Amino acid sequence: MPKPQVIHQPRTQAALREGISTLVQAIAPTLGPLPRRSVAQNLSKLELLDDGGLIARRIISLGDQERDVGAMLLRQVLWKVHQHIGDGAATTALLYDSIMREGARYLAAGADSMRLRARLLALLPSLRQRLLTAARPLRDDAELKALAFAVCYDEEMADALGEIIGALGQFGTVDIRAGHGRGLTYNYVEGSYWRGGAQSKEMLRGGKRPVAELKDAALLVTDMKIEEPRELVPLMQLALRSGIKQLLLIVDSISDKGLSVVLDPRLREKVRTIVVAIDSPNPTELSVAQADIALLTGGRALLQLAGDSLAAVRESDFGRARWVWADDKNFGFAGGKGDARQIRQLARGLREAFAASKDDAERERLLVRLGALNGGLATVHVGGIAQDEIRQRKDLAERTLSALRGAASGGVLPGAGIALWRCRDWLLAGASADEDFESQAARQLLAQAVEAPIRQLLHNAGEEPSEVLADLARSGADTGLDLLNGGVKAGTGIIDVAQVQAEALQRAVSSAALALTIDVLVLHRQPETSTEP
Repeated sequence: MPKPQVIHQPRTQAALREGISTLVQAIAPTLGPLPRRSVAQNLSKLELLDDGGLIARRIISLGDQERDVGAMLLRQVLWKVHQHIGDGAATTALLYDSIMREGARYLAAGADSMRLRARLLALLPSLRQRLLTAARPLRDDAELKALAFAVCYDEEMADALGEIIGALGQFGTVDIRAGHGRGLTYNYVEGSYWRGGAQSKEMLRGGKRPVAELKDAALLVTDMKIEEPRELVPLMQLALRSGIKQLLLIVDSISDKGLSVVLDPRLREKVRTIVVAIDSPNPTELSVAQADIALLTGGRALLQLAGDSLAAVRESDFGRARWVWADDKNFGFAGGKGDARQIRQLARGLREAFAASKDDAERERLLVRLGALNGGLATVHVGGIAQDEIRQRKDLAERTLSALRGAASGGVLPGAGIALWRCRDWLLAGASADEDFESQAARQLLAQAVEAPIRQLLHNAGEEPSEVLADLARSGADTGLDLLNGGVKAGTGIIDVAQVQAEALQRAVSSAALALTIDVLVLHRQPETSTEP
């Protein structure tokens, strides 16, 4: 059993570097269009992995307490990148590793770690801005598909996801599911949908498949629990007086007694009613969904806290939609009659909140709402030969989709690591003789770091990095790398997601700068381990 220890410099930095280097060596080969793969042993089976974020997640210990600290520091950073933007973990790992390796050299030469960290963080905003000056919007669907291929290297998947984002836009709802065949299939559904199905299978009968559909329907949204049949009587009487023949009733819950009213054959001949309940364990998210449905359909959500009741419902409380559907798990509608101006105002506010948020869970919630307001849905079924392959392809599709959303929002950069590499001259040109040692060290080590991804890409492709970079330096600004076909070429069309590159740079520099200031490691006899970074 390991002994508890307190480790000081220079052993601290050596231990950190060894752990970081070990993890990076497992991830670096996966970068680029010609990647190698890592094998992870997961209980009784082996996984072939080519995604840096997943590789980092699988490594929960290196079997050495000292090296574990560095590996786990980097592991946490890479998983955050994976969760936030889907792609870019390998680039982040290479940047982080270079900064730590070169930073240790300057610390050994007498640089002060706290001042070096301050200089690195001071340079970071300007460096990030310099990187993003090369960003431009996507030109067409062909570029979307090319970008998707640069992330997944799966032509079938790239064509499908590129077309979908081109059709639905950055905030369109895309539901990626495990398929049953070997290939990938997808289809579009008009309108918006929510989790939560019909409350009785009887409502789904009568068609070729268990889906109920209504045309030119009224909708009523409420947070009430319907227990007794008499609670529905005023609502149904109003529906009959108002000439409503198709009704979607969205409730918190309904009892079997309540269902007996809407399923009564005599009433269903006059008012066909589908009752659904939104599936959300979070009361806040449930309230938001109810409000959004009311806004999209032009109705009003009836809320108990506001003193509303079904006995006092008015005709103006009903929303309207051209088409409504429900199955046993979901429901949705298209052609809602809500105020278009109010919907646009809400969508604008949600987009601004999405851009400003750094919380992954909050961004996911905002994305779901924006997808509903957008009014379009694509369902992608990802197949494969075995369950492991299906799961891996499904994860890959989700990462690619996340990257495409980022590209639609923040644009694209010259690909194959070139945009980062071109920041090198700017960093070196900014150094001056009157700067202190730490300032010059910060510029020098960042200049080394931004070159690390392109060198690894070339190495993975079997090229000699120094020779290719020399050719690239002599070429014009419109040249790039075509690693699949080899060589430096003009107008290659190879692009990277600007948001991914900027996020990788931001997290790598800020995290590595902090790690350079670690002087002491406190190692416990039995440290806690977790599969979650």
